[in-house]
Amino acid sequence: MPLGDEKHKVIFEALKAILGDDMVTDDAGVVEAYSRDFYAASVLKRGVPEFIVLPGTTEDVQQIVRLANRLEFPFSMMGSGLIWLLIGAAAPYWCIIDPKRMNSVEIDERNQYAIIEPSTTHAQLHAEAIKRGLCVGIPEAGGQSSSMANHLFMGMHGTAYRSGYASRNILGLEWVLPSGDIVRTGSLALGNGDYFWGEGPGVDIRGLAKGELGHFGSLGIVTRMAVKLFRWPGPRVFPTEGVTPAKKSVLPAETFKWLMFTFPTIEAMADAMYEIGRAEIGAMLHHWPAAYFNWWWAKSREEYWTTWQEEYWQRNCCHLLAVCLWKYTSARQMAYEERVLNKIAREFGGVPLASEVFARWVPYAANNWIRDTNGCRMMRPAGAFATNLIEQDTIDNAVASMTRVWEITDRYQPPVLDSGHSDWITAYDLCHFAAGEVDFPHDKTEETCRAVIANSNEIINRDMKEGFPELSVAVAPANRVGTAFANFHRVLSQLKRALDPNNVANPSRFIDMRKVHTETSNQRL
Repeated sequence: MPLGDEKHKVIFEALKAILGDDMVTDDAGVVEAYSRDFYAASVLKRGVPEFIVLPGTTEDVQQIVRLANRLEFPFSMMGSGLIWLLIGAAAPYWCIIDPKRMNSVEIDERNQYAIIEPSTTHAQLHAEAIKRGLCVGIPEAGGQSSSMANHLFMGMHGTAYRSGYASRNILGLEWVLPSGDIVRTGSLALGNGDYFWGEGPGVDIRGLAKGELGHFGSLGIVTRMAVKLFRWPGPRVFPTEGVTPAKKSVLPAETFKWLMFTFPTIEAMADAMYEIGRAEIGAMLHHWPAAYFNWWWAKSREEYWTTWQEEYWQRNCCHLLAVCLWKYTSARQMAYEERVLNKIAREFGGVPLASEVFARWVPYAANNWIRDTNGCRMMRPAGAFATNLIEQDTIDNAVASMTRVWEITDRYQPPVLDSGHSDWITAYDLCHFAAGEVDFPHDKTEETCRAVIANSNEIINRDMKEGFPELSVAVAPANRVGTAFANFHRVLSQLKRALDPNNVANPSRFIDMRKVHTETSNQRL
């Protein structure tokens, strides 16, 4: 990259004029730190950004975006920085906007919503909410991750069975478009500054901000967001004891009760999930693979692999279904739900998890699915992890998709490490909707990372050939996969061109406009 040339100097001075000298840097050591994640550095082409900026307000972000359009330099917005591949520098003069100063929380207790900024963490929001008898869902990425980013990207919250997929809980948005204009959606559009409503008036444009995974900042930057909060029947301070990594969390037994069952087959377990949803009981519902038990429980890498090789979790947690009952009304409600749950489990061949296994895992890990502090333990067994399936459909479809993915992944083991056919299923909206995910640990070496990439590419290519939207439409640029799925990339390219005429907002990730232009030109010829 042309670090230090005349254009670089002009951009650098202009950014400092907006934010001040202390909030802009092009220091070689700092920008290098904004170029790495948990993949081997030699595998994926990663550019080093030329500028790091720390805005403090929506107006700061707006001025940066307007400057990017005027001086024609690309930018991207980071959340917690867990997946750098989607936001790292990919062109000269790249500017990464780090919103770490923007982390406020405002809670409207009466109307049960919170107004957050880009660096407000899940743990921060949850801690403030439960003081008021409210709570927010948190994903397996961990409580340290950006709550706003997670509502715009993914959204598989631990409480999603009752509270729904994260994007459904988005209310008013303050959104800086790639052009530098500010759009305020929902009730904010009325001009009264109130965030309580997300749908209108007029056309609801929240779908532009969030589909399955969102647009990675290529359609602009959300600087303030309101999210729904949900009732919290527990203590006003989340209970923990001990010191990490041996920290425990035990919630009051009269208010929260975990019940876990193993089933003879994954299909029987899925049928039980559907029936639990029909009964509308429980507050949390998950199928966790054996690998997850080890990830969240093991206190060290050595303990993880020793226990895995002994097959302790594989033997004891096969086709496991976990349910957490919350006392929303009374002890009678809890007792009723437990009776119904046990009846459903017996009907489909479910057996309660052995008490020894339950006691070994639940106090140390179960409540992480309410407020996760151990999410990044996914990377501890080997240094990195990968996902080969992101399926958003029905529970049955998740089960079917997993077998398709395992067939390919098995061919890459080794060097990809064993995960026992990981098969997480989480239900949303009382099982009307669900997500399936296949995760596995892998070493942070060039050989293994190349195998992981080849594995993913093979899955994406098969998805496109068979018209099966799994991993492909979630992570691959729209122009790559759009031809296999009704040419949806052509519609997205029109949106991108209208909102970002200079193609400065995280170009090439969500959709590569240069390749779309080439495709269109060739068609005309």
